[in-house]
Amino acid sequence: MKKKLLLLVGITILSCDNPDSFQKQNVENNNSFVRRERRSSMFSYIESIKIDKGSDCGSDILIFPSWEKLWETADKLDEMIDKECDLFDATIPDNITDEKYDDLADIAGFDEDNVLVRFEDDLAFCSLRKKVEILENKWIESQGDGDWNINEDPDNHFIYDETERALFSVNNEVIIGEKKTGYIYYKLIDNFNWIEVHDWDINAIKQVSRGLIPTNNPNVIVVKKIKTNENLQSSAECKTHIKKTRYYLNGTNRIKIKSKVINNDSWGAKKISALTVGYKKKNGRWKRARTRIAAGVTGSDIANNSVLYQNCGIAFEKHKVKEKRRRRVKAKIRGQRFDGASLIIGIKPQKAYSYHKQGSINLRLDYYDMY
Repeated sequence: MKKKLLLLVGITILSCDNPDSFQKQNVENNNSFVRRERRSSMFSYIESIKIDKGSDCGSDILIFPSWEKLWETADKLDEMIDKECDLFDATIPDNITDEKYDDLADIAGFDEDNVLVRFEDDLAFCSLRKKVEILENKWIESQGDGDWNINEDPDNHFIYDETERALFSVNNEVIIGEKKTGYIYYKLIDNFNWIEVHDWDINAIKQVSRGLIPTNNPNVIVVKKIKTNENLQSSAECKTHIKKTRYYLNGTNRIKIKSKVINNDSWGAKKISALTVGYKKKNGRWKRARTRIAAGVTGSDIANNSVLYQNCGIAFEKHKVKEKRRRRVKAKIRGQRFDGASLIIGIKPQKAYSYHKQGSINLRLDYYDMY
């Protein structure tokens, strides 16, 4: 059962007949300490701004014209990453060891995150991706050979995807700009709860960014759409929100599997994905490492199509599998529209499987059975 609760801290007032730009709004609100920092040379519609003068970041938050453009950017960055990685792989013999592959990659200055690093540097942007990466690397190095506590892993963030993390601030923030309604600040709390600030109220934005919610402010809206895995009964015919993260040990190698189905109308975040992360123990310490790994969204057999359901009604088939020598490999399918139905991906029993592989580890996990 879906349960929704909308908590309004004050009443939002939007000026629908004011098409002024972000710059004019900024001047009218007399917030001289907030300024554009850069416009992306990779995607001309993205800008970065600095909100908090006390931070070490060149830019705190990115501005996108719409949520649709944000997810489109994530998809385009993924395409750029795949292309650059494939070009490098074409120069490397296929039968070499992981260690030799690492050596050649280091000599060539190749890293699968190079595209994301260039994107962030271009905007002088301190991203959530970089923050999590630093914290996770430190955490991994301190882990032993036994079970790892997934709840302590900094990578166990509700924004699963590194590419998408590159688009959000260290505090899970983004600004979405529309000419007719103005610019709205969003701070995501989890997949279904967030805080909005309207009317370009910079003081409120700074407070929310630092974890404070100003009361009696009509520009601030706290949205709570209660939706957790516990709300999804195992006997339900169709599930629309699923997530699972787990480690598997394979000698001196280890993988982490990340499987997710998300449908959020407010953000337009609708997809099914499978992600495999590779780890290797070297010189007595664990680290993310390039190993031959695979991830996919398949049917019960790796060669079969998965069957997904649009709005839990119209069935359609999809198949995506990637196998590469990487630190992580991702298979992702966005929601589609059929006959005017809403962009919702539904999962039914024994129809769609999250596929993960490394060496002797070969997993096909039914999305429907995940919690």
